[in-house]
Amino acid sequence: MAELLIRNSSVGFIKAIIFDKDGTLSNSEEYLLELAKTRIKFAVNKFRKSKINNLKIILLKKLLNSIYGLSKEAISANGSLAIASREQNIISTATVFNLFGFDWFQSHSMSEELFDEVDIFLSNNRENMQKSRTLIPGAFDLLVSLKAKGVCIALMTNDTQAGIKEFIFKNKLERIFDYLWSAENKPSKPKPEAVIELCKKMNLNPSECALISDADTDLRMAKQADLPIVVGFTGGWKNPPTLTEEKFLIEKLNELKIHSSN
Repeated sequence: MAELLIRNSSVGFIKAIIFDKDGTLSNSEEYLLELAKTRIKFAVNKFRKSKINNLKIILLKKLLNSIYGLSKEAISANGSLAIASREQNIISTATVFNLFGFDWFQSHSMSEELFDEVDIFLSNNRENMQKSRTLIPGAFDLLVSLKAKGVCIALMTNDTQAGIKEFIFKNKLERIFDYLWSAENKPSKPKPEAVIELCKKMNLNPSECALISDADTDLRMAKQADLPIVVGFTGGWKNPPTLTEEKFLIEKLNELKIHSSN
């Protein structure tokens, strides 16, 4: 086992660390901001084609801003776009559409179509692709250090397998992660069973693992799965997330150090 230190103080011994991705390893705020704005723009265009009046379109923008966590030129680290899965965001968007008189089938279909159209638009826009998921300062050094000390490294995210693959490829992390858990794995986070199943996949007990994330949903999930070391991280956003579920709190990834027990 390896000893995990926070600000040079030991917090326990581990065999594995489970990392969240967006806002923890990945500097995704700029990309998510563009994603939110584009989805809202496309939604407005859909409503205008349906002859929805301007007052209702203003209300639509306000509601979508709220559920996505968009405020001025920033995305909330505690909003649905930052934390929830693609499917969960499709449902929340469809719920907003439903409020404007579309039945549920229409609302869900419109939402799915909207998300697909935005994905295609952004993937064809090279400038937006450049904003995708660069590493947060200190992330690469920390991952390499953990790998060198023999610590098992897992990535657990609500992103898709394709999104994970892109993140790993763009940041040259092909040999870093031992295990991956995406939104397509079941159960998905934030169910504590997701952590328990991931630990089984790693052939480890939850008591031998730590988790680090910028989201209370993840931190609570880890505690409910009986992980002894649950680390909240606030340094991945311009406006740091408000966290209440952590056992330990860090602002920079270089506050974490690992010592081999060998």
